[in-house]
Amino acid sequence: MLKNETALLIAGASIKDPSEFENLDDIAKNGNIKIPKRDSAYIDNCVRYIEKNSINIIDFYSDKYPQRLKEIEYPPVVLFVKGKFKETPLPIAIVGTRYPSGYGQRVAKYIIPYLIEAGFSVNSGMARGIDSLAHSITIKSKGYTIAVLGSGIDIIYPQENKKLYEAIAQTGCVMSEFPFETPPKRYNFPHRNRIIAGLSKATIVIEADIRSGSLITARITNEQSKPVFSVPGEIFSKRSKGTNRLISEGSSILTNIDDILSYFYVELKKESDALRTDKVYKATKEENAILNLMEGRVSIDEIAYKTGMDIAALSEILFDLELKNIIKRTESDTYQKIYKEKI
Repeated sequence: MLKNETALLIAGASIKDPSEFENLDDIAKNGNIKIPKRDSAYIDNCVRYIEKNSINIIDFYSDKYPQRLKEIEYPPVVLFVKGKFKETPLPIAIVGTRYPSGYGQRVAKYIIPYLIEAGFSVNSGMARGIDSLAHSITIKSKGYTIAVLGSGIDIIYPQENKKLYEAIAQTGCVMSEFPFETPPKRYNFPHRNRIIAGLSKATIVIEADIRSGSLITARITNEQSKPVFSVPGEIFSKRSKGTNRLISEGSSILTNIDDILSYFYVELKKESDALRTDKVYKATKEENAILNLMEGRVSIDEIAYKTGMDIAALSEILFDLELKNIIKRTESDTYQKIYKEKI
């Protein structure tokens, strides 16, 4: 039997540790693994769909399989992927309510462009609301995004996300562990959420009801010993009851982009150093105004006074310059330039 046909037969099989088997055929031959019966007509239809729609099949034993998913319990044995899957250095999950308020939408529009600029990629579930918004903003910000479906790769849900589905596949990828023709049943989504959490280094929750599926993603993230960041909301809002509870139970509170950037400071700095392949840094007008003041050590108050910049905006620029290894913050809480090449 062809490898793709074997993958189609065992797709969706639940195995705690697939590494106990040698390959897909070994799983298919094992009598203890419950595999749904799928006839030849189903297989033929799937093969035609795969060829027509450029679907990639990545199994657990492939060198293209996500390393992060190999570290979770019950990793998907087979993944169906439309688009180009790549393991990015700083993937972060962004999830939330299907019916975000104006506040929730503003939060997403505020944090995601900063995350993309800093080097993060975004994983989510392409559901209505925050999920779809996270994908859309990432694409507009020229970032990489992965959508993990709670249905077969051939089922677009919700239907109004057809254009978003195609846009994600163009610049990132759409992914599913479910067999073809699997409808988006409620019980599929917790399984989907473990993949979103597994692919990510952290999870951000933006608005969630107390019974939201986003809280499942947060719980799984915690179980995988990864951080959860929750956006606080007003105590009278149903959409904020879940996130406020996460905070009360120990989730990191997210009130500013620096809450995330400072947590990942070491990794961001490492990535920034690795990405710099040239010796010329092109500073912005505001950055140049700051850097021209740095003949020695200067305080943020001195920079603000001489440039006329707002302290809050100035703090963000200084933090960004630190990440780019252009300046450093000293023990005396002053700043000095450390990048010696042409600015």
